[in-house]
Parts: sequence; C-alpha cells; structure tokens
Amino acid sequence: MIKIVYDIKVYREVLKDVIKADDIVVELGCHVGNSTRIISHLACNGKIIALDKSPESPDCMDAMMKEQSNIEFMKRDVRLHETLEEVLSKIKKCDVLSVDLGGGYHPDTNFKVFFIGHQL
Repeated sequence: MIKIVYDIKVYREVLKDVIKADDIVVELGCHVGNSTRIISHLACNGKIIALDKSPESPDCMDAMMKEQSNIEFMKRDVRLHETLEEVLSKIKKCDVLSVDLGGGYHPDTNFKVFFIGHQL
C-alpha cells in the first residue's frame, strides 16, 4: 500500500491509521524527530530506524533515543544505495516505510527514495 500526502498534518494522521504497535518502521527524512515521536508511540512494541543527514538532526535525535528505546537514528543520506544496505543489515523486514521529504533540496530525491523503498 502506498499513501501519498502533501500536508504534514495529514501525513501524521495517516501514520496513525497505518502503523501498528509491533511494526518495524523505517523513517526517511526524520529531521528533528517531530514525526518520529508520533511513530515511536504508535509502534511502541516495534522498532523505528530514523534517517536524516541534516546537521540539526543528531542532537535532537540523540535526546529522543534516550527517552524512547525503540528508536535508532542514523545520520545518512537516504538517496544512497549504501544507506539502504546498512538499514537492511539491521532489520529482517520493514512493515512501514515512512517518508517525509517535504524539505528536500534535490529533485531526484523522490525517485531514489521510491527505489530504496521498493527494495525494503
């Protein structure tokens, strides 16, 4: 199933409809973790791997990982195949691929992320 929305509020509501308590969620474009926090509560018995290469991400995500044991943050470029390989080495399956690339600066990002998501 693929759901595409353009409004961040709608995106976060869709997460509530899609994510189950024991899901493994890969979140691409977590930035400072505002959606990650929602995902973490929804997948309370699951695992979240959140990725972003933004310089603002590490401090915020490190603090969030101390609060939520089901989150793992990786400072990576989600457009690189090596990132996909590293994520796949950490998980056996992916129940939900959550993508929020609203602030993306590269027009090719959506196509590369689609390719990565298809392999998960």
